[in-house]
Amino acid sequence: MDEVQALLMVGLVFTVGFAGYLMLDSQQELEQDPHWPILDVCLDSHSEVVEHYHVTLSIIIDGSAVAIPADTGIQDEFCPDGMRGIHTHDETGKLHIETPGQENGTIGAFFSIWGQTFNKNQLLDNQANSDFEIVMEVNGQQNNEYQHYLMHNGDQIEIRYQAK
Repeated sequence: MDEVQALLMVGLVFTVGFAGYLMLDSQQELEQDPHWPILDVCLDSHSEVVEHYHVTLSIIIDGSAVAIPADTGIQDEFCPDGMRGIHTHDETGKLHIETPGQENGTIGAFFSIWGQTFNKNQLLDNQANSDFEIVMEVNGQQNNEYQHYLMHNGDQIEIRYQAK
């Protein structure tokens, strides 16, 4: 191999490596949660509410139910004197979606408010892998929208981390 061929080979390796890096980096950006507008909602009272509906969320990790904390999204760091657009009042899994306008309430926005992770690869601290998967059902039907699912009044959402 002469010097020109060696330089071409080095250039090719560098180009392929750089293209791979760009592809991985763009995939990571797709996996990150977007900034949903409902995350900016902080209500002082119910007098500001235009939209008000409820969703029931169940989380099951390897067969065990996980309690969703009471008062998630109420008087938190972002909204110290009020309640966020998606919040809980108790540990039943009932999510309250209350907004001053037509805001989209995604399940991912609730997890952001809660300070937890949920996407197709992770549920809370649990990673999907060759042995375990993350399954989401909405009203008894499998749903693959994961954190992007737009919640509707009366939805029953179950998210499971389970053996394959």
